[in-house]
Amino acid sequence: MARFAALKAEIDYELHNLKQLSKELDDILSATEEGSIARTRAVGSLLHDFYSGAEKIFRQIAVKIDQDLPTGEGWHIQLLKRMAMSIEGIRPQVIDEKLENDLEEYLRFRHLFRNIYGFELKWDKCQPLVEKLKYYYQGTGRTNRQI
Repeated sequence: MARFAALKAEIDYELHNLKQLSKELDDILSATEEGSIARTRAVGSLLHDFYSGAEKIFRQIAVKIDQDLPTGEGWHIQLLKRMAMSIEGIRPQVIDEKLENDLEEYLRFRHLFRNIYGFELKWDKCQPLVEKLKYYYQGTGRTNRQI
């Protein structure tokens, strides 16, 4: 039981961090002009952090409940896909298929963000993800407690 208490505390900590990103997003959007390099770079970093935070939660679940973290090339997408599966006798699915698909877009963005210079980042790549993130944080979509 203590293993799950620790897991809950770790997940709560990451959810708190994800909520902090929502506040930062509001600050960024109000302090910068649409399409500006400052907004694009700042939002890119925030989108990167958002998926990284969700993935930290998934890693903890994989390690502490599934007792198996995917390895090798493609482990990030394998982990995400596993969270959309129920594992008989171990746990129900963590996220639904819609959220899996949405998060896969953030995973692809994070990969892009890590592999280009900031000045190569384009606002039109960030904006749809920002809108989707605002949708989730405003409570009109699934809440971040499901992430």
